[in-house]
Amino acid sequence: MYSRRITSAILALASAAVLVACDDDDDDSTGPGNTDNTTVRFFNATGGGLALDIAENGTVGTGNGNIAFGAASSCTAVNNANPQLSVRAAGSTTSLTGFAPSFAENKSYTVLIGGTQASPTFTTFDDAFTSPGTSAAVRIINATTSATAGAGNWDIYVNPGTTLGTPNASAVGRNTPSPYITVPAGQTNTLRLTNAGQTTALQNITVPSITAGNVSTIVVTDAATGSNTLRTFTLAPCPTT
Repeated sequence: MYSRRITSAILALASAAVLVACDDDDDDSTGPGNTDNTTVRFFNATGGGLALDIAENGTVGTGNGNIAFGAASSCTAVNNANPQLSVRAAGSTTSLTGFAPSFAENKSYTVLIGGTQASPTFTTFDDAFTSPGTSAAVRIINATTSATAGAGNWDIYVNPGTTLGTPNASAVGRNTPSPYITVPAGQTNTLRLTNAGQTTALQNITVPSITAGNVSTIVVTDAATGSNTLRTFTLAPCPTT
């Protein structure tokens, strides 16, 4: 009888171990929606003072709520095939229309949100870059609208002198990023914007010092009401998953 009790106890423990193993396999599932394999952040370039919430699977996480104009969300790790992301007006549970993301795995993205609450726009930028080695690099995202005078296409010059020479990036249109432009590391640099094909300065942008081997993104938006100066916002890269 004593032997049978020991055998029964061993069988019960073995069964429990099998159940635990099954539960562990479920937790490690690699199906869509269960593995975070790409990184996304959002930048608010909307008009009309609209603040935004970014929800993942219905929850607004730390750093993703009440994002004001000119601010970015946290870098959020999601599953590329099933990101479960929605964009809302701050405090609302209703998603803005038109957001249909398409992400690849093991990548990093910036999503520019423009337009208005009634007619939002979403533009996704791939943040992949090649290390600039002992230099640094910066790219410009042209987030201006038709409210800004001119055609909206820019040439970009790095640390311009009296003679501009060949632009470092050409004809960067609205809702478009420039390529990553190499700049000297460890110092403040200047990028000059001109209307494409022209040499008259549209605006000079001060680029904060970047450590060698690193990059940053500068989002350029319309000027504030009553001003002629385009607004600029600097973003460090998100970590990759």
